[in-house]
Amino acid sequence: MNHDQLDAKLRKLTDRDLHYQAHPSAHSATYDSLKRVDHEGQKVYVFADMIGEKDNITISKHTRFAEVPLHIHTFIELSFVYSGQCTQIINGKKVTLKGGQICIVDTGIPHAILSTSEEDVIINILIRKRYFSSSFLSKLANNGILSHFLANAISDRKNHNRYIIFHSENNTNIPILMRQLLCEFYDPSLGSSEMMDSYMLLIFYELLRVFQYDTNRPRTLTQNKVTIIEILKYIENHYMDCTLTSTAEHFNFNANYLSTLIKKTTGQTFKDLVQSEKFNYCAFLLANTNRPIYDIASSTGHSNLSFFYKKFQDHFGITPQQYREQHAARIME
Repeated sequence: MNHDQLDAKLRKLTDRDLHYQAHPSAHSATYDSLKRVDHEGQKVYVFADMIGEKDNITISKHTRFAEVPLHIHTFIELSFVYSGQCTQIINGKKVTLKGGQICIVDTGIPHAILSTSEEDVIINILIRKRYFSSSFLSKLANNGILSHFLANAISDRKNHNRYIIFHSENNTNIPILMRQLLCEFYDPSLGSSEMMDSYMLLIFYELLRVFQYDTNRPRTLTQNKVTIIEILKYIENHYMDCTLTSTAEHFNFNANYLSTLIKKTTGQTFKDLVQSEKFNYCAFLLANTNRPIYDIASSTGHSNLSFFYKKFQDHFGITPQQYREQHAARIME
C-alpha cells in the first residue's frame, strides 16, 4: 500500500459513516453492552477490551458524523487529525484539534467526541500501558526532563488522569511517519510489527521536538501563558544553580504556587527534578570520564559521599561504582 492508496482508503465513507450521516442522532447498540461507572457525579461509559489480547496497540479510524458519549479508557489513546478537525470535551473543557495535531488521553480521564464532518479524518491509536514498560520507554526516557515528563504521563507508574495536546500541525515528519505506520497496519507484511514499533518510537521523538519548539517560542511570561514544559525545560538548563525561589521569580510565580504546580503535574517535587538532573549528569561523567567518584559528587554539590552513594543508588538501582563498571567500555582512556 502506498500513500495515495492509503489516502483513498481513509477518505472513503464506510457503511458506518453513511449510516450516521443519514441518522446523525442514532444511538449505537454497542453502548448498551458497555459498563457505566460514576465519575465525580457523572455516569461515563468504560471502553475496555478494544485491543487484541496479544497486541499492545491497535489503530482505528474514527467514525464520521457520530457523537461519542462521555467515556473513559482502560488504555491510552493517541488521536491524530489526519485532515479536517476534531472537537472533544475533555475533563469538562472543550478542545478543538486541527489538522496535524495530536492529543494523548490517559486512562481514566472522561471525554466525549462531538460529531465530525466528511472532511474530518481522525486516526485513533489505542495503546496498552505495558507497551511503554519495555525498551521503548527506556529509549524515550533518556533525554532529560521533557522526555521524563512525557514518559511519566503515559506510563503506569502513577495515576495521572491527564491529557496532552501537541501543536504538531507544522511538523513535516509526523504526517509521513503516521502514513508509514498506517500502511504497515492496513497492509501488513514481513516485519510489520517491528516496523510499527520503530515508527511509534520515531513519532514520539518528533513529539518531544514539538515540545521543545513550543518551549523556545518567544512569549510573555505570565501565569496564564507559561506551560509546565517551559518550567521543566528551564530546570533542565539551570539545574546546577536554580532554586525554587529563583525559578519562581523567573516565571513571575509565587514559590508556593510553583511548588504545587510542579508536584501536581509531574508527581515529583522541585527538589526531586533538580536531583534527577544532577544524577543524570553524574551518570554521564561516570560513563564517559575517569574522574574520581568523590570529584563527580562534589561537582554537583554533594559533599557527603555516603549520602551521594545512597541517593544515586535510590535513583539508578545500583551504586556509582557499579554504574561505572557496567559502562566501562564507554570510558575514554
